[in-house]
Amino acid sequence: MFRKLILYLFLLLSAIGLTYDTQSYTSGALSGSAYGIIGLSTLIALCYIVPGIFLILYLGKRWQVKPLVLVFALIGGVFITGWIAGYANTISHDWVTANLSSKSFFYRFEDALMAPLVEEPLKLAAFLFAIYMVPTKSYKGLLLVAITAGLGFQISEDFSYILSDLPDGFSYTVSGILGRTIGAVSSHWLYTSFLAMGLVLIWRSRQKLISSKYSLIDILCLWCFCSTLA
Repeated sequence: MFRKLILYLFLLLSAIGLTYDTQSYTSGALSGSAYGIIGLSTLIALCYIVPGIFLILYLGKRWQVKPLVLVFALIGGVFITGWIAGYANTISHDWVTANLSSKSFFYRFEDALMAPLVEEPLKLAAFLFAIYMVPTKSYKGLLLVAITAGLGFQISEDFSYILSDLPDGFSYTVSGILGRTIGAVSSHWLYTSFLAMGLVLIWRSRQKLISSKYSLIDILCLWCFCSTLA
């Protein structure tokens, strides 16, 4: 029963996310030239999206990972974590700026501070939901699920940046998505996989009662976690 309730919540949040992410395209508020910029930007983004998804499918087949768990992770990353992170970033920004006396430090390091605190837990939640609905135990499978959830968030975020850059014109929007496509090689899929696998290693090491304070696995876990803040 609980699993069905979680699935219902997942589908509900996905439907909300689908509506939220597409309303700007279907409202009729965009001009023809704006749709042209969006189309070109989409083609640029597909240069990493398509190969990334095909690579995930290839590795999933080779590592014998159930396709459904990857579908859950991708949908959660694209349609749930993106819009919730947008709202959470806005709320946290407003709250901090209203209660912080010295705002210059926050404005300078806002992206570095807020992203790990807001975005990473949401991407981790998409990862946890996927492996809860479709239990996955192998390290390779868990790694691939985490990568898929991170890639989903990355796709959602890139399209939100395309929309936010539109008012600044053609060259700014295209150059922005071009830079993000090039940077996709080491973006959210990598952060999420580091964080998720770091926590998995910590959990499993504690389950096995590893008592060495400075064991190799503890050092590896710490490095994985700290890498998400880099």
